[in-house]
Amino acid sequence: MWFDASLHPGCLAARDVQDLAFFRVEGALVLPDMPASASAAAVRQGWEAGAAAARRLRGAGLAAVAAAGLGPRAIPLRGLEALLADLPHALDWPEVGALGVVGLEAGGELEERVLLRQLELARELRLPLVAAASGRGREKLTRRLLALLRESELEPGRALVLGADALTVKAIRACGHLAVLPLSGGGARRDPIDAAVALVRALGAEGIALGSDAGLAGGDLLALPRAADRLARSGLSAPVVRRVCGGNARAFLGLR
Repeated sequence: MWFDASLHPGCLAARDVQDLAFFRVEGALVLPDMPASASAAAVRQGWEAGAAAARRLRGAGLAAVAAAGLGPRAIPLRGLEALLADLPHALDWPEVGALGVVGLEAGGELEERVLLRQLELARELRLPLVAAASGRGREKLTRRLLALLRESELEPGRALVLGADALTVKAIRACGHLAVLPLSGGGARRDPIDAAVALVRALGAEGIALGSDAGLAGGDLLALPRAADRLARSGLSAPVVRRVCGGNARAFLGLR
């Protein structure tokens, strides 16, 4: 049984939930969709949509945890303080069990200040943190993100870092955090499932999880079952496949 470490609510029609269950995906970490505009109202709508998607999954018998947070692309020009003040209330919703997605995109004082405020909140509430570094210069931004995580005194193992790749996965694991390898997208680059299989074969299962990124452009709802099959066909043991395709993410979120 598989647990998707990166699912977005935009993809979840009723038939999609049925397909997940049919292909043995037992649950997912539901991340807020990127708001159409960087406004406080749009961010709140994203939190609500993620919680609603988690409820739909739970209603179908799947384990689901939603995340709520303020990412760098969603920092509003107005209402930032009010939005940050509302975040603890969203984190108290029964479907929400993680703070995120937070992180860096362009870098700079504002992004880092908003990130640090949320790191402090995650530490105070003892919540799992979902983070990402995106945009140009991802390797450099990831290293800065990891430095800020360390400076914030967030406990090792309390952060899940999305979008890991061959350049960043070792650094993420070395800091004690969970690195999520994406299984969708990639354009003309190497098939992301093949890339993930190669990294798991080289590095083992420790500190690695897999996420479909379904709901984003190019995301494949069934990428996780495909990856599990390809990992098994590559000769990896069943315990290794179970850990990277669900066990590590479930443990990170405190799910049995």
